[in-house]
Order: sequence, then C-alpha cells, then structure tokens
Amino acid sequence: MAVTKTKLAKCIHHRVRLRPPARRFRGVTELRIMDDDWLVQEVEDAHVRIRNIRTDHVALLPYTQISEYVTDPKREFDGLRHGFLELKVQVFLRGPELVIEPRPSSAKTPAPRKAAPARKRKTV
Repeated sequence: MAVTKTKLAKCIHHRVRLRPPARRFRGVTELRIMDDDWLVQEVEDAHVRIRNIRTDHVALLPYTQISEYVTDPKREFDGLRHGFLELKVQVFLRGPELVIEPRPSSAKTPAPRKAAPARKRKTV
C-alpha cells in the first residue's frame, strides 16, 4: 500500500534519504552511491515534490511510488526533521537528468523440480 497524502503533508521541509538510494552515472559509468538528503518541498493532490539538496535535482513522485515514510530521530540534532522515503522505484541521476524506473519485483526463487523417476532401458 502506498503512503498517503495526509501523512506526507506533515513532512514538508523534512530532510529525507531515499531507500533505495539514488544511483549516479557519468555517461555509462556508474559512480559510487551518495546517500544524499532530499528536501520534501511540496505535497500535491497526485504527487510529492522532493529536491536533492546537494545536486538540486527535483523528482515528482506519485504516492503509488512511495511505500513508506519513516522518521530518523537520530539525525534530528540540528533542529531539522529527518526521515526516510522507502520507494517502489529506483531514481537515477545521469548528469543534469533525473530518471525514475520501476524496481524489479523480488520474485520468489522457483522451487526445484523433482527429477523424473529413472526409466528402465530395454535391452535387445
């Protein structure tokens, strides 16, 4: 179930970290992941607007793409509110471009097939 607009409306101006964190690329080369803070800027009827504080990328996330908001009280020493947004999507930062892709579903490993009983060979 997606997070609700009512719950996210209470999170305006919170600093959030994304789970999974955004993946960064320079050309085709993947860069190391930086666990950036994103600022919850707006909560609208259909989506939430977040901005990466370090890179200034902006993402519009429909509520259906957000699984949960969880507070991060350990980081609230500076008077600011902090939390995590658990996403159903993966955010990619490719230079100035921001791309959002669905995450692969965690498919269950198929159960191993039972081996067919050995057949007796006819001897001629």
